[in-house]
Amino acid sequence: MGFPLHPIIQLLMLPLWVQGSGNLHRIKHNNNETAVLGENVTIFCNLTTPADVMQITWQKIQDSLPQNIGTYSSKYGEKILPPYTDRLHCEAIEPNSSFITIREVTFEDEACYKCLFNVFPHGSHGGQICLNIITVSELRTELQSNLDSEDFLRFTYSAVGKPAPQISLFPLQILMNPPEESLALNPNGTVTITKMYNVSLETVRSLGIQHLIVHMDHPLRNEEKIIPLSVKQECTAGFSYNWLPKVGAFITVLCSSFIIICIVQRKKKSEDSGSCQKKKNPHPQCKWKKKIFLSQERKNPVTS
Repeated sequence: MGFPLHPIIQLLMLPLWVQGSGNLHRIKHNNNETAVLGENVTIFCNLTTPADVMQITWQKIQDSLPQNIGTYSSKYGEKILPPYTDRLHCEAIEPNSSFITIREVTFEDEACYKCLFNVFPHGSHGGQICLNIITVSELRTELQSNLDSEDFLRFTYSAVGKPAPQISLFPLQILMNPPEESLALNPNGTVTITKMYNVSLETVRSLGIQHLIVHMDHPLRNEEKIIPLSVKQECTAGFSYNWLPKVGAFITVLCSSFIIICIVQRKKKSEDSGSCQKKKNPHPQCKWKKKIFLSQERKNPVTS
């Protein structure tokens, strides 16, 4: 029995040759891409070695199963498949480079995408890119007075984002206790963060604080808000002016009493002088004043 060994050796070496030939075609791509909710995103895929590319296929990995969403070939051009018919653009910049653009991305677009280069005669070679969607809302704040107590204010802020935003409040010295914090995971993957603080009015007045500063950090953007505190400030120089109203009232009463005494004395003097002129039998005091006047007149006679 003589079987030629050469074909058998070639058959055993075939898998190694196919694998080795596959390593010659490398795909250059980013492992992860980030997109903002509602905006467009473009994903690139490049074949780094020259090859005869027959067709480029893009797949979406949905529940671990690949789903063709678009193809491009020099012969047939672009072909987009549902459900991306109106939202996807697939194109090849050159024979070995391709990209897809997804318009107005939603959370349903968050998945891994695979680019496949069908190379003749070696078959398909591809790479996988995972798309992450991020978003964040505006920072909402609310400052409320406490009806049960006038010693503190209740301050609340909240924001919705993916990933969850980090929010800080300054200054920390005015807080009466640690904040009440809640994190709620929404069905679309976003997180709602809410924090509630009790702000000590006594500390606000003693430190002379005019406003609160709220700062939010998120990969998409940062935001800062300044919240005015409409609280009457008190002097913080080590003493108080609470005695000023009492002193002012005392001075007012004292001045009023002095004015009344002066008016009474003046009225009394005017009555005494009037009685001396009108009465036929003047008062002894009037006679005494008249004698003094006559004696002065003799000493200083008037010359004409």
